[in-house]
Amino acid sequence: MSQEADVFLASPESIDPENFLVAKYRVKSRLPLKEAGKQIAVEESIGTWTEIKTTTLWAKLKLAAKVFKTEEENNVVYIAYPIELFDAEAGIANLLSIVAGNLFGLSSLERVRLIDIQVPRRLAESYDGPKFGIEGIRKLVETHANPRPHLGVIVKPKVGLNPKETANVVYEAAIGGADFIKDDETLVNQSFCILEERVSKVMEALDKVEQELGRKPLYAVNITSSYRRMVK
Repeated sequence: MSQEADVFLASPESIDPENFLVAKYRVKSRLPLKEAGKQIAVEESIGTWTEIKTTTLWAKLKLAAKVFKTEEENNVVYIAYPIELFDAEAGIANLLSIVAGNLFGLSSLERVRLIDIQVPRRLAESYDGPKFGIEGIRKLVETHANPRPHLGVIVKPKVGLNPKETANVVYEAAIGGADFIKDDETLVNQSFCILEERVSKVMEALDKVEQELGRKPLYAVNITSSYRRMVK
């Protein structure tokens, strides 16, 4: 991991918060704190476990993450990631793969925790954001006129109910005030509760709730499976 040291180090005044995403880490390492931070900066930007000849000067100057501040008393290191490293269309998964990715496997770090991130405004604004947002969800569950905290529940027992029994539990939860009801993650399409029949029965129960209360809670069905099966 030998790289030019100064590429991965910077002074605080050289970091423009509009051009860098800043991540704050708490680190325990046998290395000096700044060097431990540099290990993270290298791994999560342009480096790898060994020096490679194909890294260009442009990449070193434009894409290298930089350790710019440390707090020795708290074992905290601040690393600035150039905004060009991130692809907003790739979503939060891409962001996390950079600021909270391979660093957790670095043998030189005994412990490391991502404490906080500061996202530049122009990067934050380039993300699409949630499809509905809180106001959209309120409209879906009929709480926009009288805002209140939403109540979500999980069908229990997690497995063992047949479709009709599942629908009965959903109905009681909805009548009791639940706005959002979901399958347990262990229930998918087992023989005792076939997904298609379960969804049909649950939606009938929620239609009944809508007729009685004038609102229809959301139901999240677990379709975890292979890609082709989920699409089907």
